[in-house]
Amino acid sequence: MADEERPGAEGFLPAERDLDSLRAAATGCRGCELYRDATQVVFSAGRPRAALMLVGEQPGDREDVEGEPFVGPAGRILDQALDDAGIDRDDVYVTNAVKHFRFHRQGKRRIHEKPAVGNIVA
Repeated sequence: MADEERPGAEGFLPAERDLDSLRAAATGCRGCELYRDATQVVFSAGRPRAALMLVGEQPGDREDVEGEPFVGPAGRILDQALDDAGIDRDDVYVTNAVKHFRFHRQGKRRIHEKPAVGNIVA
């Protein structure tokens, strides 16, 4: 992937750096090529001032479709782990390092691909 296709997200950051402004800016981000095939941005969920913040790699197929982090298979595992630890999911803030789903098509299925370093640093 050429660097000109990954200009980085810095140019898309709003002057106001609160979560609502960042969420809105993320929907228009073109910091890397992943926005092209993604259904939507998957930003974050939960209490912004939670004592526990969990950061995943990237949204999966279900997350991309639903627009919420950790709602697919990884979310079910997370929910079980939180339950086992006695932590209420509502007391956790969840997000991903990469906000778009990186995948390749195999027939009608979208198969997860690990994000490239350029996607992460964008």
